Amino acid sequence: MVYETVAESRSDAELVARVAQGSEGALRELFERHGGAVVALARRMLSDRQDAEEILQDTFLSLHRHAAAFDEARASLRTYLFAIARNLCLTRLRKRSSRPRKLESADPHDVAFQAAVGTDHDLLPGIAVRAALARLEDDERALLEAAFYGGYSHRELAEMHALPLGTVKSRLRRALVKLRAYLDGGAA
Repeated sequence: MVYETVAESRSDAELVARVAQGSEGALRELFERHGGAVVALARRMLSDRQDAEEILQDTFLSLHRHAAAFDEARASLRTYLFAIARNLCLTRLRKRSSRPRKLESADPHDVAFQAAVGTDHDLLPGIAVRAALARLEDDERALLEAAFYGGYSHRELAEMHALPLGTVKSRLRRALVKLRAYLDGGAA
């Protein structure tokens, strides 16, 4: 029982440092902390459970191989893992030459759906993000979701929405700034 308390008190940065030294236990603990959120992101982008699980495995394999390169000053571990997973998803989408299929019958905001795909144990960050996204204008939210979850490039978004490329880039940037302000508790 004492071991669990000590293990839970370790920061992500401490665990990544242990992974860099070859600790499989530290990697397992990070997987338990962040694996659900990573697979949920991959599932949303790829709309395929098996592909999402492969992305999850590849993401943590990449962390294992490149743990020494992680810099906590640049990003949190979750952000770092999401970046790896997102890039792997985009590569997979390009290879299959298609876009993600929408899950027609499943509501990703439904608690049962989140439990089925294994979202993170702490639902508060997800709730906060959904609330912040809901505060954005419809066009801003649509662009953000298409860019981040759909994997569309800025150029593809410009063509889809019949907008100049610069306008798409500035709207995405403005939406991200607003989203960050909402998440930090500001009114934007």
